[in-house]
Amino acid sequence: MLNLTLQRNDSIETVLPTVELAMRTGDVCRLHNINYLGQIHLAALTLLAMSQNLMDSATGQIVHRHPGFCLLGIDDCGATRTLAM
Repeated sequence: MLNLTLQRNDSIETVLPTVELAMRTGDVCRLHNINYLGQIHLAALTLLAMSQNLMDSATGQIVHRHPGFCLLGIDDCGATRTLAM
């Protein structure tokens, strides 16, 4: 299980490496303080995580989603939502 706690100034670029690692390994990714991303970034992250693969823009490598991957968002009040399975 991968855990990442967001700070108020974090953006989707902060989250993507952890999400990519979870997709590659078929792990559960828990993002704490998910509401700090904002609605547009949260929607983009959810759509990316629901896709079957991602491309790492820095390396050009394709990251394939492996079985077991799950993306959970936990807001600052502790409410948990499944963003992608």
